[in-house]
Amino acid sequence: MKTFILLLLTSLSTIAVPAYGQGKVSWGGFVSASYIGVNANNYYGYNSGDSGPLLEAGLRGYWLINRNWSVSGLVIAQETGDWFESGIEVDYLSLNYKIPSHEDWDIGFKLGRFKISNGIYGETRDVPFTRPSIVLPLSVYPHILKEQSLRADGLRMDIDYFSLGGQEYKFAASIGKESFDESFSRRFFGQDQEGTFESEWNTSLHFSMRPTANWYVGLEYRRLKMHLEDSLNPSPIDLPLDFTIDTDQYIGSLQYSQQRFEITSEITLRRGGTYAEGKNQPAQGLEPLFDGSIDMNAYYVQGIYLINQQWNLLARYDNSHFIDDDIEKNLRDLEDFAIGATWNFHQNFQLKFEHHWFVGTSMLPPVNDLNPQRNNNPERYWRLFALQLSYRF
Repeated sequence: MKTFILLLLTSLSTIAVPAYGQGKVSWGGFVSASYIGVNANNYYGYNSGDSGPLLEAGLRGYWLINRNWSVSGLVIAQETGDWFESGIEVDYLSLNYKIPSHEDWDIGFKLGRFKISNGIYGETRDVPFTRPSIVLPLSVYPHILKEQSLRADGLRMDIDYFSLGGQEYKFAASIGKESFDESFSRRFFGQDQEGTFESEWNTSLHFSMRPTANWYVGLEYRRLKMHLEDSLNPSPIDLPLDFTIDTDQYIGSLQYSQQRFEITSEITLRRGGTYAEGKNQPAQGLEPLFDGSIDMNAYYVQGIYLINQQWNLLARYDNSHFIDDDIEKNLRDLEDFAIGATWNFHQNFQLKFEHHWFVGTSMLPPVNDLNPQRNNNPERYWRLFALQLSYRF
């Protein structure tokens, strides 16, 4: 909480600075407070009850060094429950280079910590004003993989092409390592798990186009491989194992918008598995317990209706389904029926509220609690209510 208050005070002190300052430096940011209420299961955390507040603040900066070089960054502070680390996080910070090119082309590179192109909302999901709802569809933006779907440390290339007919085409390719903390290990194996996952050099490819002003089409591929070394120990005696998650993810995005409404649908296919390697002979006998498929098909359909410049309404159906028949039914699938509304009562203030009806718990942590005495997320039918007030400057 102290770190959140510190950044909040820093953010408020910059309100007097214009969002687009004079000269080559610009600043901006946001502050938001949310309330999540759940009637069952552990969406918010394992020690926080079924509900709790979420506090977020962000401070961004952009420095245009010259016409080709720039530096951009965003620092975020958050208090978001037991499943995630609270405190200050560098969301992105990169040195950017733009190649001098023809007026129809933009070619650029980012070196450092960059945002991953992960669906329509992946790059901007940290900022309340840029996402359609408080809780994004868990099929494409899973609660479990939140941080690992946001950013990576490495190199990213972007190519943008604008045709004379008004079409827009984008291609992005990146290679980098995602950052992990101990909360990620606990989200998989329960609150007693220690150790930190380590990422390999993972790749991501993104292609999108706007053939007309109304349509958006996107395709993406992402490789994600990570290891938990010498830290997985499912027994009080010395039975250490290395654990590996290896997945390929494909995302297809389609969006159609008009003056009054917007319809969005995304589908994701995840293919891959998990496996373990025992570090001593007794531990090797436990390896089959951690070998498994994590193949999944998931999608959502979302509609937004704009009543006027201040109000819009949201309705969404979201579905995630593991293919493996051996997974217990409640952990195998997740359906979400959601309705919500957004009130932009000032150009800098926004109020969101929404209600979700869930069936299943496949996207909730922990995935596999190593403590058999705990019964996590037992309820198949459960509800969630969320309210969020945000300010930007």
